[in-house]
Amino acid sequence: MSFAKLFSLLGPGIVWAATSIGVSHIVQSTRAGADFGFALLGFIVLAHVIKYPFFLFGPKYAGLTGKSLLDGYKNIGSWAFYLFLILTFITMFFVQSGVTIVTAALAVNLFGDILSLSQWAALILVLVGAVLIIGHYTLLSTLLKWMMLVLVVCSLVALLGAFNKLGLAPSSEAPVISLTSAASIAFIVALIGWMPTAIEVSVWHSLWTLSRGKKPSPESAKNAVLDFNIGYCCSFFLAIVFLWLGALLMFGQGEGFANSAAVFASQLVALYSQSLGQWSWLLMAIVTFVALFSTTFAVADGFPQVWQRAVVLKAGHSKTGNSNVGNKAYIISLIILVMGSWWIINDFAADIKGLLDFVTTVSFVSAPIYAWLNYKVMMGADVDDAFKPQGLFKVYTLICLTILTLFSLFFLWWKFAS
Repeated sequence: MSFAKLFSLLGPGIVWAATSIGVSHIVQSTRAGADFGFALLGFIVLAHVIKYPFFLFGPKYAGLTGKSLLDGYKNIGSWAFYLFLILTFITMFFVQSGVTIVTAALAVNLFGDILSLSQWAALILVLVGAVLIIGHYTLLSTLLKWMMLVLVVCSLVALLGAFNKLGLAPSSEAPVISLTSAASIAFIVALIGWMPTAIEVSVWHSLWTLSRGKKPSPESAKNAVLDFNIGYCCSFFLAIVFLWLGALLMFGQGEGFANSAAVFASQLVALYSQSLGQWSWLLMAIVTFVALFSTTFAVADGFPQVWQRAVVLKAGHSKTGNSNVGNKAYIISLIILVMGSWWIINDFAADIKGLLDFVTTVSFVSAPIYAWLNYKVMMGADVDDAFKPQGLFKVYTLICLTILTLFSLFFLWWKFAS
């Protein structure tokens, strides 16, 4: 398959990757490397392994049936449909504000303080909202393909530069870190919660898959799965890259990341230039800003897509499409999301780590709920038996669901009962 043909096939999987490769990678993976060295590498690998089937079900179900996972939840029962919408409403403003505030801080770092942090956040949210209203999914997909290409290339250049100057591993004098302390457990939970991203994003992915307008068929599902697998591999690769960079450049140096968003962004980019040389400052300033800006775009589209489809389903439409009622719901929910997120940013700008740890922990605890719902949807009557999880893959999926459930129960016990 030629590069041009492969590039044309890419779309929802790259949008999904853009959603993932933001806070979880730029912030959490780098923090993991900076604070723990390579000690949390196994958790990053584990998170990608145990969440994979439940993310896969999004594009596969959409490609096979021409319906979103949200349709599937409604088929399971009204309780599943409304549970997802309630959880979405509870988290949407915090998630959007979390990714936007980091993007705004990186904009201040890259372009200077010509605007305040909250003003940059407002500008970014307005710009993202305008682009989505004007161009919607088509423009979003095209922009993110090129953003992700720039991100992968620049990140690889930075890692190779770190290898050349610092070697492959942190200093042998780096401190021994306990993984059983309260702070360590809390961070591991936050790391896994959004690594590679929250499982509920699988619903967005199914909606993005439908936005391409492809006729449902096994071939459509095959292409959607290929697109997703490429995005998933990019996510896994970059998670390792940023953990490695954090470990090489900051672990054992006696300095942690600040809570303030503006100071955090400055630290994040400065640590590269201090260790790799001034040549890397602009490179990493661009890499980190592109990563978070693309995430802000994808998240700002994902939540309104959910509300658009929910309104269409409640209106009794059986087909996914851009009906007038759906378009109005998309625009109204996007405006509400932008306004609510900016309001939260004004309160949390001084404690970026607290905000991010909160939303990622919520995603960690709720992960088995979404995973189980996705599994139920794929085992439903509207999926041909030949394409349902079966054999070793079914066993693997159920093992992953069990692990996610045990993780969630352990955290709740540790948090409230231990």
